Amino acid sequence: MKYYYKLLIVLMLGVSLHSCQDDDTEFGPVIAPSNLELNVAIQGQNMTDPDGNGTGIVVFTATADNALNYSFDFGDGRQGSTFDGSIEHRFVELGVISYNVTVTATGTGGAATTQTLVIDVLSTFDDAEAKDFLTGGSSKTWYWSVTENGHWGVGPTNLIGGQSPDAYYTPAFFPVPAFGRYCNELTECFYEDEMVFTKDGNNVIYQLNNFGGTYMHNTYLTQFGGPSALNTANADECLPFVAPAAGLITFTPTIDTDVPVEQSRKTTMLLANNSFISWYVGSSEYEILEITANRMILRTVQANDPALAWYHTLTTDVPVNPNPGCI
Repeated sequence: MKYYYKLLIVLMLGVSLHSCQDDDTEFGPVIAPSNLELNVAIQGQNMTDPDGNGTGIVVFTATADNALNYSFDFGDGRQGSTFDGSIEHRFVELGVISYNVTVTATGTGGAATTQTLVIDVLSTFDDAEAKDFLTGGSSKTWYWSVTENGHWGVGPTNLIGGQSPDAYYTPAFFPVPAFGRYCNELTECFYEDEMVFTKDGNNVIYQLNNFGGTYMHNTYLTQFGGPSALNTANADECLPFVAPAAGLITFTPTIDTDVPVEQSRKTTMLLANNSFISWYVGSSEYEILEITANRMILRTVQANDPALAWYHTLTTDVPVNPNPGCI
């Protein structure tokens, strides 16, 4: 029996060593990228405008030998990553600002090589009024405007043929009626969400307070551990979800949209850390259609179905459930 036990240990060690050798063969040696170079193209840059044309848009192209991916720290509190080394970023701090941009090229086994470059970029776009409406000059909490018909809904973008152009910028497919998602076990987390916007100098920080659960579009359920046993129809539902960390909003002029200029403010918010406005459809980009001190309408295009646009009407009034005993 003792011999058998010793033999079993020897066999197990042999399997373990063989497995390690296989791993080394599979992944190869650890190699840090070399010859890392970073090229920069500032939009509108010329002899007259060396810092660009004011859009703040810069295209970075990194190359290196033996690099598997590239990550960027843009020096403005924002980061990005790409496999091919090419990435576009918009700098939004007003005026000509110097940024320390660091690129990290990662090779096999996590070995990394970095390079930092200082660039000067001009940004002239700002929407000070929208920032003040969002934050009240300090911090403000927004909620779903649940007393309104159509406070949330979906409509077509112009990628869907045969639709009236008027439908391209409304929730024509499905405008949710007032209190339309109360009293539903699959959506009980939805209306309690808080969307907090805080002023920090000329910047705005966004934080989603979802209290541990987020209402997900049904096409994203399996990505986050759903559907639940309740969801026999594969409907949208609330799932446990840790809200993204608070982060700076990038405000940009809205371009390439099918919303007429008279129907939109033409300001777009890009939320940091893959954050979103309560309802998860894979997008962090929201066009501001309307905004006042206590009400706003946002539009976002579903990330995995660009033919669908979702509309959110938010208010600073705390939602009051008309029938609190039903949930």
